[in-house]
Amino acid sequence: MRSGPARLLLAACSTLALVACGSVASPPRTSPPGTSPPGTSPPGTSSPRTTAPATVSAHGTPGSASCGPPPPRHAWAVEVTRTGRIRWRTPLKTRDNSLSPAVLPVPVGPVAVFAQDGIVHGIGLADGHPLWSWPAGQVVYGMWRQGGLVAVLTDQVSNHARLSGLDAATGAVRWSLRLPAQGLLGGQALTADGGLAMAVPGQGLQVVSLADGQVRWRRHLPASPALTAAGDLVIYGLNGRLTGYDARTGAVRWTADPGVSSDPAFQLAGGLLLVTSNTSAPSIPNTLTAVVPATGRVAWRFRPPTPATDPGAQASVLSAGPAGLAVATYDPRRLYLLDVRTGRPRWHAATFVAQGGIPLVTGTSVILAEGQESVMLVARDAVSGRVRWRDSLAGSSAASQPVLAAGPLALLQDDPGTAGAPAPLRAYQAASGRLAWQAVLPAFVQAPPVLVPGGILVQPADLTYACAAAVTAGRQRKTTVTTDA
Repeated sequence: MRSGPARLLLAACSTLALVACGSVASPPRTSPPGTSPPGTSPPGTSSPRTTAPATVSAHGTPGSASCGPPPPRHAWAVEVTRTGRIRWRTPLKTRDNSLSPAVLPVPVGPVAVFAQDGIVHGIGLADGHPLWSWPAGQVVYGMWRQGGLVAVLTDQVSNHARLSGLDAATGAVRWSLRLPAQGLLGGQALTADGGLAMAVPGQGLQVVSLADGQVRWRRHLPASPALTAAGDLVIYGLNGRLTGYDARTGAVRWTADPGVSSDPAFQLAGGLLLVTSNTSAPSIPNTLTAVVPATGRVAWRFRPPTPATDPGAQASVLSAGPAGLAVATYDPRRLYLLDVRTGRPRWHAATFVAQGGIPLVTGTSVILAEGQESVMLVARDAVSGRVRWRDSLAGSSAASQPVLAAGPLALLQDDPGTAGAPAPLRAYQAASGRLAWQAVLPAFVQAPPVLVPGGILVQPADLTYACAAAVTAGRQRKTTVTTDA
């Protein structure tokens, strides 16, 4: 990346929310094969770094002839400075592909690689100049960097699924691996040494080298979506049993029976493998189990309180930071801050946290979007859980966005106030809640932002319309600073 002022990078790509006649529907989410869709009382979620993005399907037809044809969709790559100034905006081609998931852009040296409606684009970071484009297929499911290459997973639920290695500088295909017709199960996990672990129905667990597309090793096991990578290990969960494999050779390093669900869900946070369940029932353990990745040893267990009507309700792991580990329960609705070493709660607050929301946990605060109908960005004291400051947000989708740190600032992408209107990216002073700046982006943002050296990459998006419709704008914003709960 060139020298000069630190920057924020934003890519406007395929947002697939459906705007029906006279109303706006929240984007429905479906899960990749082998995973459970989110529900009212969601189970533990997997790490965004090791799980295939959720596909958002919003294809629709006009409710009546009066709706008319949908307006065209647009997409851009946008660069914003750390002070909130837009430096350049580059259009990206759209194909109105309602099946495309949101895939995070990947920075590789002076190039940022974006996926938009099945097309992969290389954009120069210095000036936003389009360098190359590659027609990947109908759908891009994931992208991972390895050196100067970007591995692209395309059409994974089809009879022409492939994993391809592109030269990030030119877009040339350096290697290509044909995948089985039945696709992959669950998400994929990137290992520390440039391997991609995947579960293949009928073939089991395997790791592919992203340097050349060669399969390093295979284990003929029943396919399971409980898969992650930690350091030089690939960790696999099957029927309640966990196994750590050497990422390079496939040799078994450890096995463990930690007393978890037979359908476990994995997330890495705070240096621990945190295990919950993809399913919920009175007979299924709802304990959050923390496992040491290097050995498989159980570090601690957290048993969330649940009502008699739903004793199997799971907790969701949100994120970890210097002050601890943030965990949410949905029945009852509570936010916990746990001690990472012991799993004991430091405090809890009665509040609603949307599934997919990721707090910023610092040494002094836990900052996250809270609420269901009326959503607020809230900073809670890391010691007591008391509210330090709060700010109202325009829409409910902001509750599913992560809060990211950029020096002393907390960044959050908010909704547009009206369908089709620009969407604000806000930067707050984390200590006081004062709005430092607001950058107006050309479209709604669906994909979570990703911090990179010198800035941030995110994926804004135009809406996919079933027909044109107006939506009542959001409420007036108001920031308050308080000293107690």
